[in-house]
Amino acid sequence: MSSPQDNRENAPNGDELTESVNNLNVGGDEGRVGPDGEPLPKTDEEYAESQLTLRAIVSSKEAGVIIGKGGKNVADLRDETGVKAGVSKVVQGVHDRVLTIAGGSEAISKAYAIVAKALLEGAPQMGMGGLVSNNGTHRKSAP
Repeated sequence: MSSPQDNRENAPNGDELTESVNNLNVGGDEGRVGPDGEPLPKTDEEYAESQLTLRAIVSSKEAGVIIGKGGKNVADLRDETGVKAGVSKVVQGVHDRVLTIAGGSEAISKAYAIVAKALLEGAPQMGMGGLVSNNGTHRKSAP
């Protein structure tokens, strides 16, 4: 059986222990706590850098407007905002599709604003001129 003396000889000294703990950096936010010991809220910059994914249900016709001919509109949306964006495949018998947009919060906000504006204004800038009626369908506008 080993004596307490043996264990102390193998134990790290205070400096080594402090360095080991500092290198852990488990959650990344441990250094940002308020006077009450609670984590501080994120800054605007931290929120802007945070990555998230938002999904929306869109009709198949709206999905066509969002995607555009040959995927041009969704590609332009990605290029303009820096988000990852896509629309789910068609499922037989299902009339809705899922729009998925992932990226930073500011980029996602901008992407959804572009999509909403395009759908509400008839999507001329997204390549499919027309109007969106109150029931969510897309119809061609008069020339």
